[in-house]
Amino acid sequence: MDLYIQVEVAGHKRAAQREMEKIVKGALPSQGIRNIGFPSGNRDETIYAQADGKLWCAFGSAEDARVPRRWNAFGIYEGRRYSQTITVEINIPTDSNSASVAGFFARDPATNAVYLMHDGSVGGGKPGVSRSAFLAWSRRELVEVERSGDKSRDGIVIGRVDSRGLPERIWSFVREVRAFKDAVDKGELDSESMRRRAAEWDEYRKESAGRRRGRRRAEIDYVSYHGDVVDLLKNECERRKTSQGVVSNSPLIDLFVKTRGSITEIYEVKTSLNRQTLYTAMGQLMTHTLGAVPNVRRVLVVPEGAIPDDLSRCLDGLQIDVRRFKLTVGSERTPVLL
Repeated sequence: MDLYIQVEVAGHKRAAQREMEKIVKGALPSQGIRNIGFPSGNRDETIYAQADGKLWCAFGSAEDARVPRRWNAFGIYEGRRYSQTITVEINIPTDSNSASVAGFFARDPATNAVYLMHDGSVGGGKPGVSRSAFLAWSRRELVEVERSGDKSRDGIVIGRVDSRGLPERIWSFVREVRAFKDAVDKGELDSESMRRRAAEWDEYRKESAGRRRGRRRAEIDYVSYHGDVVDLLKNECERRKTSQGVVSNSPLIDLFVKTRGSITEIYEVKTSLNRQTLYTAMGQLMTHTLGAVPNVRRVLVVPEGAIPDDLSRCLDGLQIDVRRFKLTVGSERTPVLL
């Protein structure tokens, strides 16, 4: 099956940028020209935002940068302040396709749908703010995107550029980056366990590099909601856990519940129903519960759709429960646990 393809033709990138700006500006009212500060300076641009504490965005050009780019800045709006602080930029190179710029567009060759992508390099110039640390901390799922010259790159799916739900997908990403940077500022990631977690994530990414090929459009839409589904499960587990229970995750486990130091529930969220994905999920659930309490609950969480009969029997035999989720209908889609 075909990989997703990076949008590299300058005119096509401009068209995707225009579509993205139209969608976002249509959802967020103009707040007038404001100053925007960043480590190397500041600039004045028109800010678009819904309200205090919500997403703000600004668009411009940075043609004098080392890699000329379309400048797409996002943050959390504070109306009382003239100068706004950037949480994350999703910039797009204009006259090149340099992977040193974190943002890019990717196209599904089966549908020609175009998606806004980010490689996870959230920046900020502070110790502890790195791609590996962010990916390990956030557990964002990556997809593989083909580039020219027989190359590829990994990216986080932010959202489809022509979807009315795009601002909400960007907002979800901005909140996550802000929470990560806040955790860094508080020293929560300055530990040997977090450094080990980032190293484990790097190793896991290397091992899984070839397993992300060939997602079709319906599946890539699901990919961008992986973290939202994990959050729904976490909230559900938090509500019903006992006082001795702890809900957490790791670089290799989407979610687990520990009671008195032992894993009693484990969840693996997958956004595809293809065989390789299901094989992987079953292996993960069994591997990470080796030696667990006898009645440990193993749960595979997948989208609606048919699971092959032989794999369904295998799941039953391994005592793995199957939980479903779906995306609500319409352009502003949200995940719902079933």
